[in-house]
Amino acid sequence: MISNSLHDTPDLRTAQSRLDELGTARSTAAVAERADLLRVLGRLDEALATAEESYRLAFFTGDREDVTAARLRRARVLQDKGSLDRALTEVKACSLAAHTEAWGELEASALYQLASVLVDLRRLEEARSTISELVKLRASQGAPPEQLTALDEALETIMRRMLTEPA
Repeated sequence: MISNSLHDTPDLRTAQSRLDELGTARSTAAVAERADLLRVLGRLDEALATAEESYRLAFFTGDREDVTAARLRRARVLQDKGSLDRALTEVKACSLAAHTEAWGELEASALYQLASVLVDLRRLEEARSTISELVKLRASQGAPPEQLTALDEALETIMRRMLTEPA
């Protein structure tokens, strides 16, 4: 579900249940998932600390794609905390790295996140351009029609905001 700000609407009960299941598991995947769940639950200080831990684990035990995914995760938390300039810097770096390395799914995630940060910054023309780029990327990747429809809806949301909000 895409809202006016391009943020997803989470299922808090499911997120809390999964967080409880994870407990204190220390694997790279578990720490990454815990950071995402804490963010969804609005526990942003814990989410940021866990996202930083996820980044360190990926840096020391993963490959460059894992590190880029961890940076993108951290950028999501920063965005939710309102550190939009820092989030923008992180997500732009992630987008560029994913594009350069041809990590298609990660590039798509980074572009969507970039558009979301740009909307939050009220840089709507840049957000519109980013979503348009994402639609082309996902179409070239053979994305299912429902994903392309959701992106078209995000694009329409941005266009509506451009018409109704002063520049």
